[in-house]
Amino acid sequence: MTNIKRRQFLQFSGSAIAAMGLSQLDLLNMGDHYGKVLAQNTPRKLALLVGANAYPNAPLYGCITDTELQYHLLVNRFGFNPKDILIVSDNAAIKPTRQGILQAFEDHLIKQAKAGDVVVFHYSGHGSRVQDSDTTDGLNSTFVPIDRTAKKVGNKTEVSDIMGRTLFLLMSAIQTDNFTAVLDSCHSGGGKRGNSRIRAITGSNDIPSPIELEYQKQWLAKLRISPEEFQRRRQAVAKGSVIAASSAAQFATDASFNGFSAGAFTYYMTKYLWQQTGNTYLTSAIANIALRTTRDHDQDPEVECKKTCKAGDDDNKALFYYLPSPLPTAEAVVTKVEEQQAELWLGGIDAENALGKDSIFAIVDKKDGKSLATLRVDKRDGLKAKGTLIDGDANALKEGALLQEEVRGIPKDLSLNIGIDPSLGNVANVQKALQGISRLKPVELGTGEVDFILGKVADSDRPKLQRSLTRVPELSSIGLFTASKERAIDESFGNAGESPEDAVKRLQSKFKLLLASKVLQSLLNPRSSKLNVQVNIHPVGRAAASVGRSGTSRSGIAVETKVAQLSQKVKPGTNLQVSIVNSEKQDLYVGVLAIGSGGDMTLLYPLDFSAAEDASLLKAGDTLQVPKKGRDRFDFEVQGPTGTFDVLVLASVKPLRDALKGLKKIQARSGEPRSVADPEETIDGLLGDLTGATRTGIVVKNNNVSTVDMDTLAALSVRIDVGL
Repeated sequence: MTNIKRRQFLQFSGSAIAAMGLSQLDLLNMGDHYGKVLAQNTPRKLALLVGANAYPNAPLYGCITDTELQYHLLVNRFGFNPKDILIVSDNAAIKPTRQGILQAFEDHLIKQAKAGDVVVFHYSGHGSRVQDSDTTDGLNSTFVPIDRTAKKVGNKTEVSDIMGRTLFLLMSAIQTDNFTAVLDSCHSGGGKRGNSRIRAITGSNDIPSPIELEYQKQWLAKLRISPEEFQRRRQAVAKGSVIAASSAAQFATDASFNGFSAGAFTYYMTKYLWQQTGNTYLTSAIANIALRTTRDHDQDPEVECKKTCKAGDDDNKALFYYLPSPLPTAEAVVTKVEEQQAELWLGGIDAENALGKDSIFAIVDKKDGKSLATLRVDKRDGLKAKGTLIDGDANALKEGALLQEEVRGIPKDLSLNIGIDPSLGNVANVQKALQGISRLKPVELGTGEVDFILGKVADSDRPKLQRSLTRVPELSSIGLFTASKERAIDESFGNAGESPEDAVKRLQSKFKLLLASKVLQSLLNPRSSKLNVQVNIHPVGRAAASVGRSGTSRSGIAVETKVAQLSQKVKPGTNLQVSIVNSEKQDLYVGVLAIGSGGDMTLLYPLDFSAAEDASLLKAGDTLQVPKKGRDRFDFEVQGPTGTFDVLVLASVKPLRDALKGLKKIQARSGEPRSVADPEETIDGLLGDLTGATRTGIVVKNNNVSTVDMDTLAALSVRIDVGL
């Protein structure tokens, strides 16, 4: 589990929002305000969504996608009228130039918004900063328009950026307090990092342009605010809430996912909100979003709002996102219909979800969540898909219809994507070596999704690696990094001087373990599963002292998580126990695995493959404990000093014996990964039982796809953070 300390929920100093010249962070304010404001039944809801990719010298790739993510979320989850959403982007009629952004803000938001209206402003693009004598550090963060000008004035550079001071003035001019700004950019560290691009253009000695300063003077006059009063007001945000994608010292990343690029924060935020309904508590919601952005991209989102919220305490009862008429959770929405064919937007799909051809969605009633019809996916391209109505009420297939996942189609040729870092030298030779390994796909960095990066350790990497590895590898040694290159895979580095080709040979067994781990991750379905299963991980005999929980959201039982649990580390030497509760009215077959950060697996249950098939059966209403005294001959002892691992629980209405036997082949032996000659056989065994348990009559048989039925499987994962 990512180490998120309680102070990160309550206060930040030197925050990204403060760097905009707006204020310090008050996280509790944002959640209650942002969630309630968007859900209010107000006279009008307005949104301005800005996405800038087309920078001449430092292009980005995910900012237009960010505007699409927000557009579909606001329209289909929060009832915004499409006519009240203005998109300013490279592909739109209004481009994200300086004039385009400012004029759109004035015309669409300031001139139209009235008291009580809801207003959302989203910016995705490059950020930077300029000198500002009125701030504590003498700097003010900025938005960078695509037509940015830079002019040398002595030893300084005059730039035409839009300052945080300007955003404050524009916010002040809006006639409603129900304002939310989402800023997915940063002000330093521009360029590439791993497989991501950083949303910043770094300037060494930049100053604001005269046109920017004159624009601010005009607004001060319109608002009748003196410079002294303006400085006093800047101690807090002007209106509503401001959300920043990362802290001032961190990067906001333009990341590659499964077939698309997007801002890491915007994607995880919108995806999370698609999957929420009813009472969603502030601290657990923020923790869930931050855990993903922190774990995968080292981004801690920050928020601040104008008014102090009284909600929020150690029991996490502050509502983050209140819906007076809550819609059911959804993974997708219908965006266009032609007879029985439909185009879909997959805004609620997890990044790890390999959902593809022959997946099945249920079209659900927005009032009670009941299935009205079923739709088969014919083709998927990133966040978009095409499908065909195969059963049910044809009238239910219409634009805006919400979709819930019923059956997941997983390609049998799912591969492990390995990015090749330029530090390795001859990329062509490394590609050739990787292509010789079954189900490994070499990827040029910046051209698509990667699971891991093969690269050399540089001086700049070593401070970061100390956070993720028990032993920091030698300089110039070759091993595996995460896609952001902020962390590395333990026990994947060799000795300095090793050739890239030899490193590929050495890592073959590690690749196979990581591929199997990726397939397992593709099964996770806590939001989609219809089974009623809960998992609690705790010290042996102390179920109340939970260190991690998970549960299926559609089971009707909400699993609450306290802040203390989210920030808690498990000390090395602790003996853990996994408790699985079957709240179904039918028996379930259960398997439990521990997966290390390096892909190494240990099968915890069942262990006796010579026993009868029912040995892994968990009776309806019963609780399974792993390990259990008298049955198991091992202790689930946490190893240290630091690190993370996942506990994965599979619960199925059909036996999992063949799948678990496949996993048995690749689990660690005496702490060392065990080489597997045929990974295809292992993966086929893993998915075979699950495909056999899929409902008949609704899935087109396809030899290239394994199908996993959400009615018959619950796949849950809990991450454990180890440390002192």
